[in-house]
Amino acid sequence: MESSRSVYVRFPVQETVEIKEISDIRDAVKKMVNCYADKSDTHEFSYRLLLPRGEMLTTKAKRIGITAQAEFLLALRRKNLKPNLRDIRYVHDVDHYGWIFVHPGVHDKFCANPQYKKSLQDDSLE
Repeated sequence: MESSRSVYVRFPVQETVEIKEISDIRDAVKKMVNCYADKSDTHEFSYRLLLPRGEMLTTKAKRIGITAQAEFLLALRRKNLKPNLRDIRYVHDVDHYGWIFVHPGVHDKFCANPQYKKSLQDDSLE
């Protein structure tokens, strides 16, 4: 039985990037760093990565996710940008894990939204 969808599926992000292979990480990280550089001063950064999910893909998804996170943080430090992020890992859908990198203020604003609180209550009733 598939669990109910995560409320984070509806989390507001600047962009969602699907990473299927290790070779896709470089382009995704480049986009994320550029977005972070643009949005970090205004505390509006939020970005979603979709990683492969499936019976034979869990180890691959973990490797891709950890590599992407390390590359992203390293790239931020190389540009002298101080990371101020939360990361949220969740099951996005049947074929994907989701990994959101977000400024804490954006996350707090989302969690304070009455619709978010209502969806949490609705999910607990199922």
